Amino acid sequence: MANALGLASPPAHFFRGKKMALWDLSRPIQWTPLRCRAAAEAGVESRVPESASPRSMRPRLNRNKKRLINEHCRVVGMGSKLVGCGSAVPKLIVSNADLAQIVDTSDEWISVRTGIHNRRILSGNETLGSLAVEAANGALEMAQVNAREVDLIIMCSSTPDDLFGSGGQIQRDLGCKDAWTFDITAACSGFVVGLITATRFIKGGGFKNILVIGADALSRYVDWTDRGTCILFGDAAGALLVQACSSDEDGLLGFDVHSDGHGQRQLTVLARDERMEITSSMNGAPLFPPKKKSFSCIEMNGKEVFRFVVRCVPQSIEAALDEAGIPTSSIDWLLLHQANQRIIDAVSTRLDIPSDKVISNLANYGNTSAASIPLALDEAVRSGKVQPGNTIATAGFGAGLTWGSAIVRWK
Repeated sequence: MANALGLASPPAHFFRGKKMALWDLSRPIQWTPLRCRAAAEAGVESRVPESASPRSMRPRLNRNKKRLINEHCRVVGMGSKLVGCGSAVPKLIVSNADLAQIVDTSDEWISVRTGIHNRRILSGNETLGSLAVEAANGALEMAQVNAREVDLIIMCSSTPDDLFGSGGQIQRDLGCKDAWTFDITAACSGFVVGLITATRFIKGGGFKNILVIGADALSRYVDWTDRGTCILFGDAAGALLVQACSSDEDGLLGFDVHSDGHGQRQLTVLARDERMEITSSMNGAPLFPPKKKSFSCIEMNGKEVFRFVVRCVPQSIEAALDEAGIPTSSIDWLLLHQANQRIIDAVSTRLDIPSDKVISNLANYGNTSAASIPLALDEAVRSGKVQPGNTIATAGFGAGLTWGSAIVRWK
């Protein structure tokens, strides 16, 4: 029932039932007017069968307040605009010189190979959830949206405080009482995946305000004796408020996403038994109960990851630009996942994007996984670098292997 005019679509539970038929076709259908904002603006009145109109589209009586409340109907076919951003980082700063005290490295060795000078690490009573809440509050404040107006929270993280995900705790702490929430695990591609997912919930599900949060604490899984990986990662959180708008204001101009499980071995954090040897009972059957699992430290083949990114990410951005119908020259800013300055430089060179159009804050924070794009965007917006109407080409890439790009317009 969705179309560009914004007709209402009933929620999924409407299609469930004991009978296969949706309506009794043997009797006349009674119609009741259903006024939706987008349709009303276009001078069109959308209608659904009265017998079939879902509960959320009818007035309901609030028994506690003893008054009639008209619940808003969901309007589908809408565009999405980026209206607010926020970020948060831990207090503890770990410099290259600090790392040189515990592993065989130096500030020069790290900065030349990665572009990183400092990173932030969780310490004391800090949690990833508290960073996520702080970042989300920043996005809500910028967007001038109340927590009760949020319909959905998408938490993008591979390192939640709870194995089952942190979305519910963040929803609680933000006070978003009416919001649904779920977690996305897509490593360093997580935020781009979450952003694209949010726009689909607005376009196809009629959601209005969606918080997309990227937050990771990869320091929890770093081998601090491995100079090839411990120098790269930091902890942070970033958030973006995505809001429904008319289709001609749509801020997602194009996107492109991919996965390739054949490259999974190049970047992993595997679950393993506490003891690596295989054990069995006396009769040769597997031992029960099974041994407790724990995650290993980050293992990465840096050279192969570099080759993968430099080959695949420019192609993905070009595909997203093709879908958007705009040339590379129309991009105001290139915002890549902040993994390594050499990667950022290589991708921008292949796309022929000058360095003064590239957003990078890698030097101060290192690789913060799903948090890196919203963290860099928030700093660029608040510093005045990114202006309303600017077009941004953004791309995430990492473990899985997964990668994806989105061409977006800021506000």
